[in-house]
Amino acid sequence: MKKMMIISTITLLFLSTVGKVTAQESRFGIKGGLNVSTLTTDEFDDKNLKPGFHIGIFNKVSLGEALAIQPELLFITKGAKYSYDNPLVEGDTKFNLNYIELPVKVVVNLLEIFEVQFGPYVGYLVSAKSETNAEVLNFWNIASEDEIDRKQFKAFDYGLSLGVGLDLDPLIVGINYNLGLTPVAEKNEISNNILGSAKNSVIQAYIGIKF
Repeated sequence: MKKMMIISTITLLFLSTVGKVTAQESRFGIKGGLNVSTLTTDEFDDKNLKPGFHIGIFNKVSLGEALAIQPELLFITKGAKYSYDNPLVEGDTKFNLNYIELPVKVVVNLLEIFEVQFGPYVGYLVSAKSETNAEVLNFWNIASEDEIDRKQFKAFDYGLSLGVGLDLDPLIVGINYNLGLTPVAEKNEISNNILGSAKNSVIQAYIGIKF
């Protein structure tokens, strides 16, 4: 029940943001694409990038010839992949952190179709899972997917988003980098001993359409 109330609050915040700017020229749309994500710790680096996806809706509201504001509401997968590389174990474990996310971006058109996007985001953690595929001593296969107690992680993630895109009306394409500004692990939990002050780091490639 509490989870649904928080998701509803984020949705209402998105809708109210859209409602306040409908007096301007606006275009509603849908978008989605692929992610590669990791967690910023000494244990996780570029070798630990985890593939994922995002999907959602947006509203691009014109504030002038070269300026717009674009609130979005997305479901996005984050996390990291830890690879085992030793004589005993080969394989990997994926840490999947799934969020409902609300970015609010300022869009600046530098050329007729080329644009730069930047702004803050806030996300709410809806689920956390670990997925292991490994082989022990070249004999024993481990394939498991387990739910992780959400209490191990902070309920909210927030950070900054920066990207570039092409507006080929009605088609949009682009790439974003999202940098988390808050650690994902909750203090005084086991996750904090493992992840410390690790933050989300996500690269997104997207395609969408405006209506």
